[in-house]
Amino acid sequence: MRIFTPQNEYVMRKLLYLVIGLLFVFALPSGAQPECVFTHYSSEEGLSQNTVMSILQDRKGNMWFATWDGINKFDGYDFRTYKAKFDNRINLTNNRVDYMYEDRYSFLWLLTYDNQAWRFNPRTEVFEHVPAMKEEGSRFVVTSIKVLPCGSVWLLSEEEGAIRLKTDPESFRLSPEMYSADNGLFPAARVYDVYEDASGNEWMLTDNGLGMLAAGSGALTSFFVEKTLKKEKGGQIFYTAQECGNEIFFGSDSGRVWRYQKKNGRFLLLQLPCASHIVAVGKIDEHNLIMVTETDGFFTYNASAKTTVHYPASRLPGAPVHSIYIDRNSEVWFGQDIAGTVAHFNARTKVLKTEVIPVEPTSTDRSRPAFHVHEDIFGSVWVHPYGGGFSRFDKAANCLRPFYNGFSDTDWRFSNKIHSAFSDRQGNLWMCTHSKGLEKITFRSSFFSMMTPEPHRYESLSNEVRALCEDTEHNLWVGLKDGKIRIYDKNRTELGYFTETGTISHTGVPLKGNTYCIFQDSKHNIWIATKGEGLVKARPQGGGHYKLTRYCHSRDDIYSLSDNNVYCVYEDVKGRIWVATFGGGINYLTHNRGGREIFVNHRNNLKGFPIDNCHKVRFVTGDHRGNIWIATTVGALMVNSDFKKPEDAVFHHYVRVQNDVNSLSNNDVHYILSTRKNELYLVTFGGGLNKLQTIDAAGDAIFKSYGVAEGLPSDILLSIREDNRGNLWMSTENGISKFIPEEERFENYADGHVSSHVRFSEAASAYTSWGDLLFGTSNGVLLFNPDSIRKSTYVPPLVFSKLLIANEDVVPDEKNILKESLDDTRELKLSHEENIFTIRFAALDYTEPAGIQYAYILEGFEKSWNYVGKQRTATYTNLPKGHYVFKVRATNADGVWTDNMRLLDIEVLPSFWETPFAYFLYVLFVLLIIITAVYILFTIYRLKHEVVVEQHMTDMKLRFFTDISHELRTPLTLISGPVEYVLEHTQLPADAREQLQVVERNTNRMLRLINQILDFRKIQNKKMKMQVQRVNVVAFTRKIMENFDSVAEEHHIDFLFETEKPELYLWVDVDKYEKIIFNLLSNAFKYTPNGKMIKVFIHEDEETVSIGVQDQGIGIAENKKKSIFVRFENLVDRNLFNPSTGIGLSLVKELVEMHKALITVDSKLGEGSCFKIDFMKGKEQYDESVEFMQDDITVGLEAYHRQTADTEDAQSSQPETGSQEKGGGDASKDLMLLVEDNSELRIFLRSIFASEYRIVEAANGMEGLHKALKFLPDIIISDVMMPEKDGIAMTRELRADMTTSHIPIVLLTAKSSIESKLEGLEYGADDYITKPFSATYLKARVKNLLAQRQKLQTLYRQNLMQAGAVAAVADEQSIGNVQDNPQTDKSAAMSPNDRKFMDKLIELMEKNMDNGDLVVDDFVQELAVSRSVFFKKLKTLTGLAPIEFIKEMRINRAAQLIATGEYSMTQISYMVGINDPRYFSKCFKQKKGMTPTEYRDKVLK
Repeated sequence: MRIFTPQNEYVMRKLLYLVIGLLFVFALPSGAQPECVFTHYSSEEGLSQNTVMSILQDRKGNMWFATWDGINKFDGYDFRTYKAKFDNRINLTNNRVDYMYEDRYSFLWLLTYDNQAWRFNPRTEVFEHVPAMKEEGSRFVVTSIKVLPCGSVWLLSEEEGAIRLKTDPESFRLSPEMYSADNGLFPAARVYDVYEDASGNEWMLTDNGLGMLAAGSGALTSFFVEKTLKKEKGGQIFYTAQECGNEIFFGSDSGRVWRYQKKNGRFLLLQLPCASHIVAVGKIDEHNLIMVTETDGFFTYNASAKTTVHYPASRLPGAPVHSIYIDRNSEVWFGQDIAGTVAHFNARTKVLKTEVIPVEPTSTDRSRPAFHVHEDIFGSVWVHPYGGGFSRFDKAANCLRPFYNGFSDTDWRFSNKIHSAFSDRQGNLWMCTHSKGLEKITFRSSFFSMMTPEPHRYESLSNEVRALCEDTEHNLWVGLKDGKIRIYDKNRTELGYFTETGTISHTGVPLKGNTYCIFQDSKHNIWIATKGEGLVKARPQGGGHYKLTRYCHSRDDIYSLSDNNVYCVYEDVKGRIWVATFGGGINYLTHNRGGREIFVNHRNNLKGFPIDNCHKVRFVTGDHRGNIWIATTVGALMVNSDFKKPEDAVFHHYVRVQNDVNSLSNNDVHYILSTRKNELYLVTFGGGLNKLQTIDAAGDAIFKSYGVAEGLPSDILLSIREDNRGNLWMSTENGISKFIPEEERFENYADGHVSSHVRFSEAASAYTSWGDLLFGTSNGVLLFNPDSIRKSTYVPPLVFSKLLIANEDVVPDEKNILKESLDDTRELKLSHEENIFTIRFAALDYTEPAGIQYAYILEGFEKSWNYVGKQRTATYTNLPKGHYVFKVRATNADGVWTDNMRLLDIEVLPSFWETPFAYFLYVLFVLLIIITAVYILFTIYRLKHEVVVEQHMTDMKLRFFTDISHELRTPLTLISGPVEYVLEHTQLPADAREQLQVVERNTNRMLRLINQILDFRKIQNKKMKMQVQRVNVVAFTRKIMENFDSVAEEHHIDFLFETEKPELYLWVDVDKYEKIIFNLLSNAFKYTPNGKMIKVFIHEDEETVSIGVQDQGIGIAENKKKSIFVRFENLVDRNLFNPSTGIGLSLVKELVEMHKALITVDSKLGEGSCFKIDFMKGKEQYDESVEFMQDDITVGLEAYHRQTADTEDAQSSQPETGSQEKGGGDASKDLMLLVEDNSELRIFLRSIFASEYRIVEAANGMEGLHKALKFLPDIIISDVMMPEKDGIAMTRELRADMTTSHIPIVLLTAKSSIESKLEGLEYGADDYITKPFSATYLKARVKNLLAQRQKLQTLYRQNLMQAGAVAAVADEQSIGNVQDNPQTDKSAAMSPNDRKFMDKLIELMEKNMDNGDLVVDDFVQELAVSRSVFFKKLKTLTGLAPIEFIKEMRINRAAQLIATGEYSMTQISYMVGINDPRYFSKCFKQKKGMTPTEYRDKVLK
């Protein structure tokens, strides 16, 4: 079993490249340049400087370039520059780097222009001066650097010896050892070279013998060393070393070669017959060496035979030899300083040859670059002689070939003088020429070749191919856009062009017309389709002669060709020739009965062809089923060729259908191919490739499309061919594409694979008998063998080139995220603030980086790969904490996916608040919150419990006081009543009267205290209502003060009143305002000593009125001011006159707040107190729950302000009586009479009732009586005190009159005595309301009175025929209602006149029940009233019109009669005065909801 390791695989790959390269090189014609692609890089592409002195490729595959301005790393896309600048940490002493090497630990060693050595660490991107500053040798002048395979690095000097640097494999620290005559380690001034043998021993070749450092121990052994080195003489000098078998050969001076025997450690001398020193010893093979002297030529040495052969210096160019290079083919190249000249010797053929390459002459040394030779992976030897002449060695011709730089070459590209040259692992040649800049030359084995009819440097119609065909004799027919058809033999040698005479010749007139298709049928006829000149048939006559027949379109002959623009010709299985025309549809050639050739098309018998849409046909072919497929600009057509008559041909049309994935992807079909596997493919212009999936008997087809998304380079396809393996090859706008049907995979070959950029022609392609594929292009015929084309299998290494955090480049640093470069980082750790990052990567395939495609995935965050094409960056934002694995893979430059996946572990660290410690703090914090919350809730519960207890205690106090107050009110009433009676009606002695007055005064005081407690209870239960009115607070306050005049006089207190205005009005609740002022004054008198002053003041501001009580009492302590308004709080231990209950000020505050006012206190202990209340002007501050009271003055003012000028104008322009008589508004509304001598109050009353009632007004009682009799209103509102006739007198007369006795009357009066109320009610008023009154209350009472009237009407109607005396019953029930609710239902009682009216009316109705001729006028005459009065009164009392009343009475009587069961329906009809039984039945059903018969059945059941 053979085991392959990565190293073996790498070796095998190199051998494969070598074989391919050798085949490629030997296949080149002598003198021909290899096929290659040039890419130029300069500072414009990012190179730091255009002069590149050294090039290398590191172990990862990165390219490094040492320039005169720093070093550059290149990944195929971007250059990254490292050089010293003022703003970076790079400490290079000189940015010009002349030499660059890589050691086994991947460090780069640099030799700068100032002869200083530096070590660059690509992992950390840090430069390190070697030796370090202030160490031994830090000023060492380095002339060269030698990097040995064992890892040792030697710094050599011309006069100071050498420094050996050993790298620690773990820490990578350097251990310097200096070997020089000065420090005594080794007595040598100059070390010429350092050599490592197969055993790992290191040899120093010095100007004083040899030094060997043993492998492992590093022990130094000296050979040929003189202990005391003398400058004038010196020791033996050694220049070169070469190991061969068991010996090591050391070249010394004077022709001496010392042979070191590795077995015994002895030296044997090999003396060559020359005086010159040995500059080089090279190994040709295992037995032969070459020993080169400086000026005496060279010797070949056979180690087995111990023989030498001398080649004298005369056979070499006349200059000393300083170095040699031996290539893989044992060709020895001699380095000599002769411009453009190099000698080379083949040790196998013994041929010595000198090459002279013309170079540009120069007089400066800098313009004479050094000798350089190297080999690439293809085995090509690249030679640059001293002074210039960079060339490729042609082994076959044994000569150098200038590489695109010959002075006389037409394809010259750059100077043949180079600074540096290097071939990478893929064989790409990198070099820096004196033309400046960096050149990359990519060599590709071109599997494609171009056959150009007429070579030009420009695009020409002479080379643009439009038709291709290989005939049976293997000749290739090529139709060109210039009109010629060129014919080539099987060797692709041109035979000539096709002429009008049917010959193939280099002279003569070419066949007329531009050829678009060439086809050979089964009879070997050549069919030539032309654009504009019809169809030509060339029948072979032998000897290269053809008989031509041209078919053209004729308007007069419907059986001629349908159009002269012929694009395609095809022969079906039946031998019919089908012709596709671009403008005339499809044709097929046949013979008529007379044997004449005719074309069948849409003009004659091919009636089924859809000529209207499909007249432009590009292509025609057939499939394995015998179907003919036609490509048009409007989709594809299919017709079965097995038809007997053309009229029977059925064409199926296939087009693109939007949103239907099973239809064609595009309608412009260019080519159709039927494969050997009986599959059908359609090529479209813009829709890619379409494959026919299925087609049923009805011709319905399903297609599958392939486009750019599936791997095509372009959706614009021009032609398609099948090779012998079943693969499909297509010409596109972006190169050649290969489709592998089994894998449904595309392989694309763009310009990089083809020799140059080509533009393919439409439908021009052919597959030859030799297996070659041909495609027509704008430059000729593209020819290739599909079996020979292979994609590259190179697996490019992937590198991570850059990390960006928040779009900022991150460089390696101990303080940064990256301690080493991203590519050397195995795990990337990011903080939670660094979770927005970009990773840049690159696949190191330098042949064509633009063709590389990438895919990546972040495992742990994404579930599928991201195929991003050529994009080389992956950006992630706001990654949550966690561990992720970033994976990336890529194709090679040929687009082949390879196994080159790279992984990068990424860990996004949690923020502090996501760490375990933070979670511990969270738990602790939550516990603290819970504990705190529990404590707070417990405290709140405790306090709440205390508040509840206190509230309960307060409620108990209030309830106790309330209960006591209710109990005390009765005895107080029994005390105050008799006392008041005695004081008013009894003559008493002065002392007795005085004592009784004291009793009365204290009784009133007790009553006030009781009322305060009851008020508190109301406030607490939110049952206290505000009834505000407009009050003159100056007069009202003075009146309240009068209650305290006697107390002030008794205690010698100056009781003052101060006001700025004699009148000042506020909207307040009179009762509550009185309690506020009374309590404040009472409080002031309690705590004011005798002889002091109490002042009441009223001040007006812009928006408020301040009312205050100021005393000179004992004052209030500062710490107790906040508690003075607390209920039951007694802040003073004593008062001067009476003990305090502690509720006065609390009640004051509650009442003040109900007025939306503010109370404040200003007090000083021992000086007195001042209580001030700020009332707001107006009434806007009160909400809807407040009730506004009206009186004659206030309501008049309001009404006056509310009336608009327009209303006044309307009233003045229209007579008042006319307005009143109309009553205004809708007749369906109730009519209201307003009787009030105060016009302003009358206007107010009108305003509040006008929206619901028709209004009639009267200014006094006399006018009110007159208008009541005239209009018979539904309700009357009247003042009591009026001129001419007061309200009571008017009421008395209205009630006495039969006409108006039924009208409800509401009296308004300022008299509030019980006697006045009783007098009004006795004379028939329905309600008695004292002023000031509430407008809301008044509206409610009016509405209630009318509602009671409606109830009374309903009651009357229900009892019209019951018990005979309906009115009496109604009256009894009404009285019962009054007794139940005397306040609200008293108005429902019927007046005596109304009772008399109803009794007489029912009596008349009973007498005339069977009178069918009874009419309303009979009642009016009997009752002695007018018709209108009768109507109004009856309507008011019963709610019925006279006719309805009569009908109601008759139907009710009929119901009574039916209930007896004694009469028939007809009898009952006549008995109730309805002489038509049918009309009676109709009226009965309207009233009772059923017919009389149904009613009888129901009642008598």
